[in-house]
Amino acid sequence: MEYHTDQRITEIRDLLKANPRGLSISDIADRLGTRRNIVSRDLKYLQRLGQVEMRSIGTSKVYTYTAKIPVSGILDLSSDMILVLDENHEIIEVNEPLIRMTRKGSEELIGKKIEDLTDPLLSPLRNLDYDADSVEQVTAWIPVADDPRAIRHFRVKHVPTIFEDTTRGSILYIEDISEQVRYRDALRLSEAHYKAIVEVQKELIFRTLPDGTIIFTNRMFREIFRGQEDFLGRSFGSFLPEGEWQRFLSGLALLTRDEPSTSLKTRIETSDGLRHYSFTIHAIWEEDGRLAAFQGIGRDITSELAAQKEMARYTQCLEFLYNKSQAFLESSSFADIFRNISTAIHDLVPSAVVMTFSFDSDAQILTLRSMLNERGEELRESLFNGQDFRIPIPPSLINGDGSLVKFTQGELRILDNQELDSLIGDETVTRVRKAIGERSVYGTLMISEDRLVGAVAIAVPRGSGIPERILVETVIRIGALSLEREISHESLSRSENRFRLIAETAPLPIAILSEKGAYLFLNQKFTEVFGYTLEDLPDGRRWFLQAFPEARDMQVARALWLEDLAKSRPGEIRPRQFTVRCKNGTFKSVIFRPVTLMDGTQLVVYEDVSEVEEAEKVRNLLAEIVRSSHDGIIGMTMTGRIQTWNPGAEGIYGYTARETIGKDISLIMPESLLHEKNMLLSRTAKGEFITGFETKRKRKDGRMIDVSVTISPIFDKNNGIIGTSTIVRDITARKAHERIQELESRYRDLVDTINVGVYRSTGDPAGRFIWGNTSLIRILGYNSLESIQEVPVAQFFIHVHGRDELLHELREKGFVRNRELLLKKADGLVAHVLVTALATFDECGDISYINGIIEDITDQRILARKLVSLEYAGKDPGLGPR
Repeated sequence: MEYHTDQRITEIRDLLKANPRGLSISDIADRLGTRRNIVSRDLKYLQRLGQVEMRSIGTSKVYTYTAKIPVSGILDLSSDMILVLDENHEIIEVNEPLIRMTRKGSEELIGKKIEDLTDPLLSPLRNLDYDADSVEQVTAWIPVADDPRAIRHFRVKHVPTIFEDTTRGSILYIEDISEQVRYRDALRLSEAHYKAIVEVQKELIFRTLPDGTIIFTNRMFREIFRGQEDFLGRSFGSFLPEGEWQRFLSGLALLTRDEPSTSLKTRIETSDGLRHYSFTIHAIWEEDGRLAAFQGIGRDITSELAAQKEMARYTQCLEFLYNKSQAFLESSSFADIFRNISTAIHDLVPSAVVMTFSFDSDAQILTLRSMLNERGEELRESLFNGQDFRIPIPPSLINGDGSLVKFTQGELRILDNQELDSLIGDETVTRVRKAIGERSVYGTLMISEDRLVGAVAIAVPRGSGIPERILVETVIRIGALSLEREISHESLSRSENRFRLIAETAPLPIAILSEKGAYLFLNQKFTEVFGYTLEDLPDGRRWFLQAFPEARDMQVARALWLEDLAKSRPGEIRPRQFTVRCKNGTFKSVIFRPVTLMDGTQLVVYEDVSEVEEAEKVRNLLAEIVRSSHDGIIGMTMTGRIQTWNPGAEGIYGYTARETIGKDISLIMPESLLHEKNMLLSRTAKGEFITGFETKRKRKDGRMIDVSVTISPIFDKNNGIIGTSTIVRDITARKAHERIQELESRYRDLVDTINVGVYRSTGDPAGRFIWGNTSLIRILGYNSLESIQEVPVAQFFIHVHGRDELLHELREKGFVRNRELLLKKADGLVAHVLVTALATFDECGDISYINGIIEDITDQRILARKLVSLEYAGKDPGLGPR
């Protein structure tokens, strides 16, 4: 026995509600005792009503109950505009947001077919595809309170549906996406502005996809890789040497949304060869967390690295000298000193065989003390069988006669074969050559206090030379000082004076402090640079108070000094840079290089880098001024060859720097003015400064422009003129304005003599006279143009709306001809005038100003009234004037 259909459907709904996980058709049929085909038909009916949902699990279909909100409920809950249509596209329901947007009542919309509507929002909906789900964008002119001409953009989603009564229809969800569209357009405009800005930057700027594919480059990028085409689409890694790209990618892989930026240094293959670059990379992320792109800015640091390398080498040399000085100070015997000399020279010239000799002043003999081969092995004992190797010294060598003078000045000099044979003999030369091979021999005497204390010989492979020659000679001099100290304790005071002499003549300030911080020595350079003497600085505490007036700066400097001192070892340099106050109140940027000596004293070498930093700032400032100047700035040789060409010059003449640098300045001169080149250069060559020289020049497109040039000679450090600097200003607009003013002046002189009022006024509702001739002043009854200009034009009209009506006609036609108006004169009388006017409009379509003429017809109108009165009087005497 079958249940009634409505009852059966109710039972199916109740079953599904009680089993939220769902039931199959067989489950429902078994529980209701009904055939499966009947249950399947009822379920399809419930699906059309939206009360049942079906999902497939394997080969089975499982049905679950769903409580969908009725259409009326959707209308009340949604903030979007909703339009409900029946299957004939007739409007059934609308919600409040749609009523507010269309400004129509629901009774004006419900019952209307969508095809019959003319509303700017609803009329485009007739073109939707109502046979399928769809999302389309609609643009409509919808008046907005603050901008009646604004365009509104809408996204329309069409959803076919079945209503509770099983009839079919459609629901249209209309979303206002105007702000989204405006944001998208603004973003595109911002991107265009961004590209225009980065195009002129001097840094290398590019953008890549996450895999390194280039999607944008600026002009500097293209110039750096000039000669290579098709940058876009290439991998950025193709510009890097082999192996660098993977390291670069490893750095990029560390970027996150919280830390999206990093700095990476790498080498790149440019058209000028392999260069070092520092890149600042910023990762760009999508809102959904996906990596979208990398933005990169590159700066060429090749010169900077070279400078750092040179500075490192300089510091390394200082450290080497400090360390070797410490080693010499620790030497306790002659053998240690000679060994340290040989070792220090061997460290500087590893391929050399180094020999050091002592000197016996009584016997005038040099004795070999150490002989190190290129492996650092001692050869003296084995080569001479444990016997001393002695060389008698001729007086000519000691006195430095003739070509031997360099020996006595501590400079290394190469010895030829004849000199070697004469000094040590053929047999010894042969034995030494057999042991060390054919080599070039450099030698010098170690002189201390004008006294010979020893000698050094350095044998290097032929053709190699001594690369660190000055440093080697310095080591030899330090070694000579150490020998002098050992020769006699009595020479200690002379050694101290010798050190002071070196320090006093040193190009850098030097100070020595005791272990307890008391200043023991300040050289003359210290006083020259800082102004302080030993009397001003009894100890380090006073130095900190004088040099660092700000308490915080003093605390920081003192803390760093103590921290470095605690961590360092004797002989280790502790460089720091501070800004210190001099005695005269000025401040200088100084690099401190303190080192602790073996006895605990502090040797501090100071380097004043203020001028270097200031010069760098000035160079950077001048370069930025030239780069950002709107005026053209051109650097030339004295023959007129272009050497520099800034962006301002590019804008004025149309040529890029690449097109002009290296070419003659006549490139931009008209043929008729080529004689100006030699004239201007000859005046500049005499040291003359040429200012405000007005002439004409030719742009790249052939157009002639008016320019004003200022030319200055460029001097070198010897006050010689090496080139010229030209500042160019485009005065074409100014010249045109001057010509217009001249023509306007002629025009005013011409119209000032006619009997008709001629004027120019503004186009705003009140209006102001900009200019008028004498006839205008006379017609309106005023004494001067200034007195007329003080009165709004609208106040001259007798009729209240006279000015508005005139402006309306001008907006419609652009001109009026012989329009009769009544104007109020200065004395309150009425003037009858005929006005002819022509409007000039701005880019927005508004009237910017009005040119016109005024003809006074007051006498004519008075005469006409009298004639009319006479005519009436002739017909009837009683009507005539009384």
